[in-house]
Amino acid sequence: MERDDAAATLAALDGDRAALAERVRQPGWYDPALGVLVGGFFATYSFAFPWATLAAAPVFALGTGLLVRAYRRHTGLWVSGFHGSPSTKPLVRAWALACAVVLVAGMVAELVLDVRYAMVGAGVVLGVGAAVLSNRWTTAYQRDLRSGR
Repeated sequence: MERDDAAATLAALDGDRAALAERVRQPGWYDPALGVLVGGFFATYSFAFPWATLAAAPVFALGTGLLVRAYRRHTGLWVSGFHGSPSTKPLVRAWALACAVVLVAGMVAELVLDVRYAMVGAGVVLGVGAAVLSNRWTTAYQRDLRSGR
């Protein structure tokens, strides 16, 4: 391959990577919808646990499935939050740790200390966290795509 051809090919790949980085941004309603699903699901722990949660599980699964489908329709692709890029992996680890802490605290408060509706509060925290993290995850992923990471 000639040097000029190689340079042109690399420039085209850079352009494609930049275009992909722009395309992976979810619609504006996506993050709040994800937050409502996450928060609503965990809030059900306060209501007739575990029966309300078991009833909410299919709603949560259907809702997240619809979000995946909408994201695919909007962007033309799907990127799992667990397999993003180097910058997204610390975000996912921090999110998993925060979820564990909030869930354990909420469950102990609700089921052991008998603090009524503690899991509603935990659900709100987790829902807001999911919405914020989803947006930050996408921003980090876009940045990595643009830089070739």
